[in-house]
Amino acid sequence: MEHRNPGPGGGPTLRVRELASGRELLRFDCFEDSPHWHLDPDERDQISRLESGGDPIAQVVGMLADGFGQLLSRVAPELNPPEAKGFAEGLVALDAQLRNPPVDLEAVRADERRPSVGEKWSRYPEDVLPLWVADMDFPIAEPIRRVLRGAVERSDLGYPIHPGPTGVRELAVERMRTRFGWEPEVTRVEIITDVVQGMYLALLGCTQPGDGVVVQTPVYPPFLACVEETGRRRIDAPLVAGAKGYEIDMDALQAMVDTDTRALLLCNPHNPSGRAFSREELQGIAELAVERNLVVVSDEIHEDLVYSGHRHLPIASLGREIAERTITLTSASKAFNVAGLRCAVVIFGSRDLQQQFSSLPRHARGGIGVPGIEALLAAWQHGQPWLDAVLVHLEGNRDALLSRLRKDFPGVVAYSPEATYLAWLDCRGLEIEGSPYEFFLRHARVALADGAAFGPPGRGFVRINFATSRAIVSEALDRMAQALD
Repeated sequence: MEHRNPGPGGGPTLRVRELASGRELLRFDCFEDSPHWHLDPDERDQISRLESGGDPIAQVVGMLADGFGQLLSRVAPELNPPEAKGFAEGLVALDAQLRNPPVDLEAVRADERRPSVGEKWSRYPEDVLPLWVADMDFPIAEPIRRVLRGAVERSDLGYPIHPGPTGVRELAVERMRTRFGWEPEVTRVEIITDVVQGMYLALLGCTQPGDGVVVQTPVYPPFLACVEETGRRRIDAPLVAGAKGYEIDMDALQAMVDTDTRALLLCNPHNPSGRAFSREELQGIAELAVERNLVVVSDEIHEDLVYSGHRHLPIASLGREIAERTITLTSASKAFNVAGLRCAVVIFGSRDLQQQFSSLPRHARGGIGVPGIEALLAAWQHGQPWLDAVLVHLEGNRDALLSRLRKDFPGVVAYSPEATYLAWLDCRGLEIEGSPYEFFLRHARVALADGAAFGPPGRGFVRINFATSRAIVSEALDRMAQALD
């Protein structure tokens, strides 16, 4: 297998050779433009077209699954086809490799990102390195690029069939089952535009103005905004710094939940601390929610971004009682870097929660475009090899970042993130005046996320996004160290 003919019309090639002689027997060119295949009996090249406008990789894998022995007999009748079981397993791996060419994650350069109209690279002047908003700088996964290009080439950007069948519900359940050991009901899955929208809708549908809503600060700023902007009463339950990371103070949490508290907003994995909460911690929240009759709205958008030695555990998977009062929000957008396509899923633990959530008219809740649906399907169906490579790169960036902080930033305290591509830096030990965010922006020309936006415990902190090339992370740290010197 090789990836050739670079450019929008290219794609992968699969060659079948005789091992002893190296003679090419079959060749399948799964190009986006003019896909075709070659049969080579007696070294006479016979070319046949693949179906135009379809999925050439799926066509080729299907041909091999259904009739590889027959194809082989036409060019080399003396050779025996492989055993069926092992061959079928190999085709699954082959399909994934054909769809995911190697990607150079170190090739990202700031000058190449500057034309981006996205918020990350357009908010600040060109001399500023942006490591703030949670976007990755990497090329998107090839399966996503192919379906988006196909939709544009077909002018297939009309109204989607949602709320009719899209395959998203079934795929979401399958992904939860295979990756996290959780199998929610298909009928309890809905498509929404994004996770933040889901948080607002959950509070509007399942609580009343003035009801108490628990948030665990420091936390992603929309957690704070959605409580205040819907007229609910915010109850801050700060995480506490432990030996290896931020932890849930269950005693304090229980004391803060009063008789008018109706919901708890959970961020798991946690942004900005990078925690992938343990079963014991989540069990404590589940027991509290059941005891105090709380609705748990769980943002699990970082579920696929968990590092070796840790795992993501959906809180709704802990048992029937907690599932029935949990609304789980997730998306492919964070792990596969397609947030601008606006497509997420919400999974309800009960019909009652689903009805409350959907109390607003559907058109008031907005609609999802074809590109968002197609990108989510492509990511979850075919993009895992790309994500696996990205996770290896991110883990290396994380370790390099922490090593550099320990070496050259003695006034900064940071825990190793268990998940996400975000690190939470305690800069209160630095001898600087005012906000560390403003200091590094002004003197280092590095844009980080201002910790103060994550709630009162975030003052004196910054959040750094290391989902970029090692070179950009290194340059940012060089600038920051020089500014401190």
